[in-house]
Amino acid sequence: MIKEDRNIIIDVLKGIAIILVVCGHVIQRTMVLNGADFFLNPAFKIIYTFHMPLFFFLSGYLMAWTLGRRSFLDAFKSRCKTLLIPFVVWGMLGVFTIYFLNLIDGKKVSIVHLPQGLFNDLLLIPAVWFLFALFISSCLLIYSVRLAKRLGVAGFFLVYFLVVLLPFNEYGALYYIKWFYLFYLAGYFFNKSRFTITNKITGATILAASLIAFIALVPYWNKNDYIYINKMELMSSDYLYEFMRIAYRYALGFLGIIIVSYAGIYLAKTKLRFPLAYLGIYSLDIYLFQRYIVEGFYPRIASNAGINFDFNSPIFLCGFVPLVAIFFIGVCLLVSRLLIRRIPLLGKLLLGNRT
Repeated sequence: MIKEDRNIIIDVLKGIAIILVVCGHVIQRTMVLNGADFFLNPAFKIIYTFHMPLFFFLSGYLMAWTLGRRSFLDAFKSRCKTLLIPFVVWGMLGVFTIYFLNLIDGKKVSIVHLPQGLFNDLLLIPAVWFLFALFISSCLLIYSVRLAKRLGVAGFFLVYFLVVLLPFNEYGALYYIKWFYLFYLAGYFFNKSRFTITNKITGATILAASLIAFIALVPYWNKNDYIYINKMELMSSDYLYEFMRIAYRYALGFLGIIIVSYAGIYLAKTKLRFPLAYLGIYSLDIYLFQRYIVEGFYPRIASNAGINFDFNSPIFLCGFVPLVAIFFIGVCLLVSRLLIRRIPLLGKLLLGNRT
């Protein structure tokens, strides 16, 4: 059942986003097993231009409601419980799981003792960096709102430019904050603006323009635009080119958010709203659990099964990938519903007490 006080459009959008995430990971792992370059796959390119920016945009949108109902201190405590604790628990669990699997596979295992090395492992190995990035984004926004009481909108810009200027890309994997904070901030301001479109012609025009621009721009996306690769660093000495490339990445991210938002608004009026919203409610559970399935179990099974396709074919992209993704999502839901969410302590540690 979906609670009546929930925003079903937000849940539908989160449901769409988590489906895209799992599909992207299935494409990636399947192609890696076959020695293929997933950066050349058209579906992968489309998904990875905006799927995580969409999550951060929605999180910033929801944070605006949180700050409207709670004090700054209560909002901070809430984010510690719902983001920071799961990050630490899943991070440690993921690091030692990878060490254990490497040991089983006969690979060299070395537990990093240096704090920075261990911090890198917590962020990258179990791929729960987004929890930490969301936590820091939340703290930055809370401070910005407080600062804005004295400086107005300038308070937001001051904090944002500090984030941009600080050398986050040189310390661990903190470049995620540099990249995603703008999407988080945009979600917050979109909520506060109360922006709505009542004219269908205007809405259709915005959607059509966004689709045309996205279709025209996405073919130029390449592996250097992938956040894991570029790390928000300058890839060449041509500063004008680098500025334009960063602007290009942000443009694709926001265009994808606009297009999926319109799709979510439409789907929220159809019968698909219930399964999509249900997936949206469990999006964090699915994301965290599918890492073990897609990154851990699936490659071991798929390598023995000898799975091989034309990876740009409709059979792979429209048949195999969504079917495998839906199966994995179903397994994640079962684990969450039948185990994690039924045990209060596990719910607090692994999901931040989401019940």
